[in-house]
Amino acid sequence: MPSYDRRMLPTIVVALLRQDGRLLLVGGHESDDRSGWMLPGGQVEATEALLDALARELAEETGLVMRGQPEIAFEVEVELETGATNGTYRAITYVREADGDLQPNDPDGIVHTAEWIEVADALKRLAALEWYECEPLHRFLDGETRAGAVYRYRMTGAQGAMTRTALEIVE
Repeated sequence: MPSYDRRMLPTIVVALLRQDGRLLLVGGHESDDRSGWMLPGGQVEATEALLDALARELAEETGLVMRGQPEIAFEVEVELETGATNGTYRAITYVREADGDLQPNDPDGIVHTAEWIEVADALKRLAALEWYECEPLHRFLDGETRAGAVYRYRMTGAQGAMTRTALEIVE
């Protein structure tokens, strides 16, 4: 079995916003390797609190302002061995409410649009992302797991040929 570099990569925060049977997704350039549709969110800066990072990313990628107290929907811990990136990162998805108009202004230049998309279509779009594991989102939306469930995965291989292995699901 390969030896994994257990260094911690930056934590990712993700906003799960629902409205009238739709999920809010953000999209980027088709030619970008991080293209496609995804839930809004991003990396927590070194001196930033998790909820501050969530509010910042949501504002940048969608133009919306967080409202109410967030609830952790689920957390995913991923061990990566992809050649260029080795280590472990955490992605914490929060159920959010937000106000405002959709007006993305992403300083990273990754997100160019934000749209409310029917849940079934949103899940198909997310499943098309090589690096995104839809199981935790499916289980949360279907009520199969409690809020705050933790999932652990391992991803290996080069971009375009990654293999994902479920290590464990901690209810």
